[in-house]
Amino acid sequence: METQRRHLPFLVIGGHAVNLYGFARETADLDFLACSDDRLSWITLFADLGYDIFSDALNFVQLASDKETAWPVDLMFVRPETFKPMLDASRTVEFYGTTSRIPALEHLIALKLHAIKNTRAHRFLKDFLDVENLIRVNHLDVKSENIRRLFEKYATLELYEKMSAALDPGQ
Repeated sequence: METQRRHLPFLVIGGHAVNLYGFARETADLDFLACSDDRLSWITLFADLGYDIFSDALNFVQLASDKETAWPVDLMFVRPETFKPMLDASRTVEFYGTTSRIPALEHLIALKLHAIKNTRAHRFLKDFLDVENLIRVNHLDVKSENIRRLFEKYATLELYEKMSAALDPGQ
C-alpha cells in the first residue's frame, strides 16, 4: 500500500469506522485521520493519485478525483500528541481487501462528539445518530461516568442529557 511505502500512518474514521463497529450506515466518502506533521505528504500522495483539493480548512481537507471509480476523501489532521495515543489504542481491521486501523471505540465516539460540537448544523443529526447507535450496538452504558466525561470534554452536558433521553426514554 502506498501509505506504508511513504510511512504515512492513518486511521479510518467516519462512516466506514462506524460500520466496522457494528452499525451499518451508508457513506459516500473515505475519511482518514492523520498526524498534522504529515499534512504535506498526504496532500502530495493524493495529488500523485490524481486528486484535487476542493476544500482546505487546514486541519480538514476534502479531495476529489475526476476518475469515475475514485471515492471522495476527507483528511482530518490532529497534532502528534493527539494522534499517537489514538494510533497506539487503535484496532486492526480488514478494510476493502487491505489491513487498516480504526480508532478505539471511545476515540471514535470522541471524534463524533467533536464533530457535533464544531461542525455545521446539517451534520448534527447524522453524527448524533452515529454516537447513539455506537453506544447502543456496542452495549455501552450511557449513564457510565466514562461516557459522561466524553460528552463533557468533547461536546456538552446538554447533548449528554439528550443522548441519555434518546437511549433511556423512560427516565
